[in-house]
Amino acid sequence: MTARSRQGPVAAIVGRGAENTFVVGAVIAVALVAAVTTIGLLATHKMAAVALLLVPGFVALLWASGNPRLVGLWGLLLTAPLSLSKKFVPVPHMGGAGSYNIDACDVFLLLLTLFLARDILARRRRLRLSGVAIAWSGLILLGFVSVAIGPMRQVALQQCVEMAKEMWLFLVLLNELVRVRQFLQAFAAVAAGVALEALLGIAQFIKKGDIGLQKLGEATLQTLEYANLATYTGDASTFRIGGLFGHPNLLAGFFVIVTPIVLAMLMTRQPPLRRMLLAGTLLLALVALLLTLSRSGWMAFAIAALVVIGLMLWNPMSRRTAAPVALTLVVGAVLGAGAAAPSIIRRLTESDSGAIDFRWEWMSVAWRIVLEHPVLGIGLNSFVYNLPGRTQYGDDVDLTLKFGEVWPVVHDIYLLIWAEQGTLGFACFVAMLLVLLRTGWRNAWRVTDPQLHAMSIGCLAGVCANIVDGFGSFFLRNPACARIFWIVAAIMVAIGYWHRANAPGGAGTKAGAGGQGR
Repeated sequence: MTARSRQGPVAAIVGRGAENTFVVGAVIAVALVAAVTTIGLLATHKMAAVALLLVPGFVALLWASGNPRLVGLWGLLLTAPLSLSKKFVPVPHMGGAGSYNIDACDVFLLLLTLFLARDILARRRRLRLSGVAIAWSGLILLGFVSVAIGPMRQVALQQCVEMAKEMWLFLVLLNELVRVRQFLQAFAAVAAGVALEALLGIAQFIKKGDIGLQKLGEATLQTLEYANLATYTGDASTFRIGGLFGHPNLLAGFFVIVTPIVLAMLMTRQPPLRRMLLAGTLLLALVALLLTLSRSGWMAFAIAALVVIGLMLWNPMSRRTAAPVALTLVVGAVLGAGAAAPSIIRRLTESDSGAIDFRWEWMSVAWRIVLEHPVLGIGLNSFVYNLPGRTQYGDDVDLTLKFGEVWPVVHDIYLLIWAEQGTLGFACFVAMLLVLLRTGWRNAWRVTDPQLHAMSIGCLAGVCANIVDGFGSFFLRNPACARIFWIVAAIMVAIGYWHRANAPGGAGTKAGAGGQGR
């Protein structure tokens, strides 16, 4: 059988290069969206009609692509940021999983899992593990302690299931990404997601309202208005974008963890067209980040940019290509900050002081809980249920009168984990972050492949930004946001495996190495 005969019909026509793969994927995606939209507008039973279309359409896509595994990778990375899911046993609250979910990305995750299981059983690959997974598994096991003996067993189990799914995502990507071209395909999908989120956010800003994508995670107009009113003490003229993440701060958290990868890749040798696309994506992301009006997001991205620039310039092998981009970014940042100075200064000096006061009060509540329950905490995913009697707002009735049915959680991921899972859980979480930082730091000094070197530095910068952002958010407790974190973590750890296998004397050319290399 010839190589051409093994291709799917679409690939046989347009070719199998990365650019052609992107074109084929884009055309098919647009066609599917158009078909779903048409049926959704015309059909009486919309969900049934969409399901009847998507199931055979998905099967046809796998067949036509000639590479269903690549379709699975792209599908997973493009749907991971979406909140498109079927929910079971909903318990609406803030600070963790509020239901058991079957997410859209689970379809692609299952597909890749089946491929990996086949390869591992056939001994074509070795199972990869990581200290990151071990530390996170410790948090999951502590969560099951809350399920067994805690007062809020249902919500604890929901969060345990969500955390287990996040670990599933991490391990699948860690084992799937073994070749350079797979990493580049993963980056292309992530960059496409960045551009899409930025464009949707800018569209919200132009419209000064929602664009009707609530099923995918967009906030309702009422939620957007609440965020706007809370920014400048009732000033309704302000508008903050939230994209498909439901809140401006979460959208900012998304940009600060993935945009550094785009920046780092822009600092490598790229064809002119690809460089233009990367520059455009970076510009869109920075504009959208500015429009979130997230102070913690701005600060976190500034730190991430410094990490990328510093590490890319420090290494002599990447310095020549990185220096012009770094200089352009610095000049552009100065000019952009000057143009947006009124908005930036106002956000830094005139923001509602009540928002800061609330955060400090909730942090003090979390710290008191840590002191009261230092070992195992009060139970996973139960912080908000322990607020009555601990704040100035009094009991549950008073809290509901002040905040509505969904009470706010402490906006600090470290205190949230420490309060809910005690010092043991906090230690596991810190250990997980330290393993990630150690992996990223080691990767930063390996330039076996310049693009993987840059990609890993971008991932490391994104993780650093997320660590900083965590002092002002609970980004990792939002399922869609957490999936983004674990995608970045998996790419960075997988690059570490690739470096070890392909360094001089590594296992990249040995039997059983899992097909690593180009």
